[in-house]
Amino acid sequence: MPAFVAPLVGLALGALLAWFSAAARHRPGALRAAEPRLTPGPRGRPLALAALFGGFVFAPVCAYFLVFAPDWSFAYLVDTRRIPSAVDLLLLLVDAGSVPAGFALQGLAAAAGSRPTAQRSMRALVVLAGVPLAGAAIAVLALSRRLALDGTYRQVEGDFGVHPVAGGPLGYALLWMYTMLAAGFAVTVSALVRRPSTAGARAPDEGAHRDARPRAAASAPAPAADPPGPSATRPGRRLGVGKGGRPHRPG
Repeated sequence: MPAFVAPLVGLALGALLAWFSAAARHRPGALRAAEPRLTPGPRGRPLALAALFGGFVFAPVCAYFLVFAPDWSFAYLVDTRRIPSAVDLLLLLVDAGSVPAGFALQGLAAAAGSRPTAQRSMRALVVLAGVPLAGAAIAVLALSRRLALDGTYRQVEGDFGVHPVAGGPLGYALLWMYTMLAAGFAVTVSALVRRPSTAGARAPDEGAHRDARPRAAASAPAPAADPPGPSATRPGRRLGVGKGGRPHRPG
């Protein structure tokens, strides 16, 4: 990727990631504004994913051309042998930071106002993704003749020993790196919009409903019968009959 358009492309990719993050199904309200998550923990996952994409996918793609095709990376406008290595390092840091910067700016622009809406999010996407991509496309088209050549600064300036990019090692490297960039972007978008599993969360609720069902009350054991007392076994007395069953008769 040419060095002079890489930050613009990174800014646009970050804005696109924020838009996809806002459209995730597990968030309340599809296409709502993606707020930048700056705090650690699960809430900072979207911004962290954007930073990982910028540092481990986008920046290495840009670094490859700065290291192995530096003159082409600057469109043969300057002799890269005169550029200090610190400038290349600074450019890589800018490339890596452009993705999370675009993510955060998209979230801030879309969340402006009391109620973030889908229209506001789309307008922010057009500004932060469409404008940088349009500027990068114009710059590449303006320098397309130089970017179609594979050589060094002196070869292009002297018009000798140059080869077309298509069909050469640089052309295959461009195809491979752009494929890796697209694959990394697709994986990051998939991680942003993936819905967390709710199977584990429903199990306790179902168990609680099962536990909440009324259960039959256990029947209380019948009280033990008291043994009969002496009065219960003694025969009842009848009128006119004394102890031993003898009648109370005079004489």
